[in-house]
Amino acid sequence: MTESMISSNILVMDERRRQDSVDKGLFRHEEGGDYPHLLREVLLTYRRLLRQISAETGLTGSQFELMRELALAGGRSTVSALARELGADPAAVSRLVAGLHKDGLVARVTDDRDGRRRPVVLSKEGRRFMKTFHARAHEREAALASALDPQTAEAAIRALRDLREALDVAGGPAAVGSRRAP
Repeated sequence: MTESMISSNILVMDERRRQDSVDKGLFRHEEGGDYPHLLREVLLTYRRLLRQISAETGLTGSQFELMRELALAGGRSTVSALARELGADPAAVSRLVAGLHKDGLVARVTDDRDGRRRPVVLSKEGRRFMKTFHARAHEREAALASALDPQTAEAAIRALRDLREALDVAGGPAAVGSRRAP
């Protein structure tokens, strides 16, 4: 088999796999329907990115998201605030915090103003981890952007921002964390 035949077979297999992922299980569509699958593409891309991050860091996607939210909050937050931002149950966030604490990436401290509160903070190791990850993220982004021409990259950024805005308008803050279908 020649190299071009192998490449051709791989392309056909990728197209079959792509089509199979569109029409799997409960998610079947009308034959020839004109449905763009925009959200599916966003979710698949995000999932692939999280798998790569997980392979590189050893964190699960959920652990990484929690660490990211904590870093965005300046390295200190509460379980309830993190749960709200992540759209997750506070008990699930507490379990994630416990695992990250065991790994030395976060700590629980006593609030100076209210001794009953125990905010979550990035540990020294957690801060180092997130700073290193942030630097690598810029490298990853540059590599990914080089696969696109500048106009396509800018159009993708605009489209994703517009999509986020449309989701915010459509769902509003009350939709965050809701698991029920309309």
